[in-house]
Amino acid sequence: MNVLITGGAGFVGTFTKKALKNEGHNPILLDNFLTGSTANVQLDDVIIKGDILDGSLYEVLEPYGIDAIIHLAAQTSVPASVANPVNDLQLNIEGTVRMLELARSLSVKKFIFASTAAVYGNNEQVPLKESVHLVPTAPYGVSKASCEMYVTAFCEANAIGYSILRYSNIYGPKQTKDGEGGVIKIFLDKLLNGEQVSIFGDGGQTRDFIYVEDIARANCAALRVEDGIYNVSSNEEISVNELYRIMAREMGSPLEPVYGEPREGDIYRSCLDNQRFLGISSWRPETSLTAGIEETVRQMQRPEKIT
Repeated sequence: MNVLITGGAGFVGTFTKKALKNEGHNPILLDNFLTGSTANVQLDDVIIKGDILDGSLYEVLEPYGIDAIIHLAAQTSVPASVANPVNDLQLNIEGTVRMLELARSLSVKKFIFASTAAVYGNNEQVPLKESVHLVPTAPYGVSKASCEMYVTAFCEANAIGYSILRYSNIYGPKQTKDGEGGVIKIFLDKLLNGEQVSIFGDGGQTRDFIYVEDIARANCAALRVEDGIYNVSSNEEISVNELYRIMAREMGSPLEPVYGEPREGDIYRSCLDNQRFLGISSWRPETSLTAGIEETVRQMQRPEKIT
């Protein structure tokens, strides 16, 4: 398949490109390089510099015979969404609607939308199933929940296959500090520099973290599953305090963290039930948190190209 990846030069896009190539697909990358990096682009990559808000993308992309779109490009920072919700609305909601219109114009067969655990908000029904009521607590989660409804309604009305993937907190090599799983990147940067780590709140807040290569394989698996909404996660809940202990032990750091005020819009407890996606696909999360952190540290110390 010829697969367009929006945000193709970004963190998740780079690993998704590699996974698609491994399965024999032809990835076409779209990125405006505001957060994506040219360092993630290889000489043999098909890369288009462009913006998801640009209404003239059809003319550029039509010659490539796009079969599917994996829509990763988005504003993913919760604090940024609180500070500038209008920007969040434009990039996430308008950007997604424009990609849906592009999918219709290009007659694509499958639209995969990258959603988030943030749509669930502070919900007590942990581990969270796809069927629970959505109560997002920050503009970022609100924008992604809105996009989910647009994707479902638009794709069903236009006979486009779709998968909505609600990712838990992604981490791994090449990550920036600004995304949802950025806490691991932030902690590692501090520990590598021998600096003390700051934790918002009491550290009892929980997440489930998933390695970026597992997410990339899930994006590929989503090309083959029936239409629907799926949690993609490790299904393992861990507190920020325990996460710090694992990372400090890995780095050999004796430093204790310092604690500050809770951050506006943050969810206290989050863990996603991944059984639905496991039941409908051959995908499984393969990388443990400890192994993933070890590999992330190794590549931070000795970066490798993602081909």
